[in-house]
Amino acid sequence: MDVDLTQLEHDELYVEHEYTAGELELDDAEIVLCAPPRVRFRLQRLGLEIRIEGRVEAEVEVHCDRCLSAFRLTVTPDFDVLYAPLAVLTPEEEVQLTERDLRFGFYQNERIDIDALVREQIRLALPFRLLCREDCRGLCPQCGVDLNHEVCHCAPSVDARWAALWELKRRMEGV
Repeated sequence: MDVDLTQLEHDELYVEHEYTAGELELDDAEIVLCAPPRVRFRLQRLGLEIRIEGRVEAEVEVHCDRCLSAFRLTVTPDFDVLYAPLAVLTPEEEVQLTERDLRFGFYQNERIDIDALVREQIRLALPFRLLCREDCRGLCPQCGVDLNHEVCHCAPSVDARWAALWELKRRMEGV
């Protein structure tokens, strides 16, 4: 979905859009949309810059970092980004980024690609560590069984570098 900036009447435009099935792809095999996302935002012209404030609502399926099982996660990121025409971009040798630069984008031909913004916001809203639940026990490193659903009968292995501490712990517990 592109927004035509020539439609900005009175320097503001409110948009609410619910994607249809297949209209938006995340282009990431690790993140799958469970349902078409919704986006609501307000565009505001600030001279040459365009400010877009809004919210994305999406449900995605991801894989747990510990047990690798698929689970659903709802993300509802709020965003506030600025866009400037690509023509204002001038090549410089060294630039120090400010906080404002981190939420900045560029548009061309009086059009802004909202799909790219929605994709970015969904990815940024995902937690750093994806866990199916807070107390996920993960997989056994020896046999690979999912410790959330089965009991593993593997003997605990000790890295040779930690063997002395493991032995000390065993002796202290025996006291």
